[in-house]
Amino acid sequence: MCVILHKLVLATWDLLIRVPSNLADDYLCPQGDIQASLSYNNITLVTSSKQRYTDLKSGSHHQQLGVSAAISEVDIGLIGRNIMQDIKEKREVKFGSQLFLTDCRNGTKGGVLSYVCGETTLRFEPGSDTKATNTFVDNPTTCTNF
Repeated sequence: MCVILHKLVLATWDLLIRVPSNLADDYLCPQGDIQASLSYNNITLVTSSKQRYTDLKSGSHHQQLGVSAAISEVDIGLIGRNIMQDIKEKREVKFGSQLFLTDCRNGTKGGVLSYVCGETTLRFEPGSDTKATNTFVDNPTTCTNF
């Protein structure tokens, strides 16, 4: 969900992830930290603080991990105007994201696995410039390690 208030944009998003079985145990810790960044046109807008997760499992089922961050209108400047223009003209905005998860491989004490994710689209409700939903259900985003 993305809520736009006067002078402040609050971005709260739930990450629905599926960890491939070949990454489990050897790479990803069942308990660790997650951090995420939100970007617009390949420019990072905001990065969440590290947040703990527990009992991360691999396999075919999805798990939900939540992250949140806030950014002021002053912080995003011209990019904010472009976002607002997309909302007014297209009724949607495309955002990219990056994920950072605790790395459990041997010899990587305190290491981080980094992933870049494809764009997700926020569609704004008719008559609203502040309330939007994403299109993930119809168009899942894939993340790749970098």
